[in-house]
Amino acid sequence: MKIGIVSDTHNNIKLTQKALGIFRERGITMVLHAGDFTSPRMLRLFKNFDCKFIIGNGDIDTEELNAESIRLEFGPIGEKCVFELEGKKFILFHGNDVPRFRETVASGIYDYIIKGHTHFFENYTSGKTRVINPGCLYTGSDCSVAILDTKTDKVEMIRIEEE
Repeated sequence: MKIGIVSDTHNNIKLTQKALGIFRERGITMVLHAGDFTSPRMLRLFKNFDCKFIIGNGDIDTEELNAESIRLEFGPIGEKCVFELEGKKFILFHGNDVPRFRETVASGIYDYIIKGHTHFFENYTSGKTRVINPGCLYTGSDCSVAILDTKTDKVEMIRIEEE
């Protein structure tokens, strides 16, 4: 299964639409967002995908985000999301809590740790755990998203260019 991964969209509708368009072109139906939407209206862009979302440190109005997420039938958004997919264990969180991040990596419980926060693409393994940060879709940064293929354990970074 191929999964689209985004983070730190920071209310950038245009770049997020471009990224989601690439996911659609590649037949991706599941998207993980590692936080920092910054606006509930961003959630509407994801409505044709199966999504898992978490709150980032830039998501100030969590009540509004949760209300919109529930209205769009994504469910509530927490600070972390733990799930299994195709026999693989995932944890999705923003990554701004460095002690939690380090503890999670050291635990070796998860096959995949998906995080954001730093605005930089990361893809590495620690023990049996692959850590993925897709980068960001924040104006003025090197913008990127990631695609994870759970069958091959390969991660592709895709640069999203501003026009």
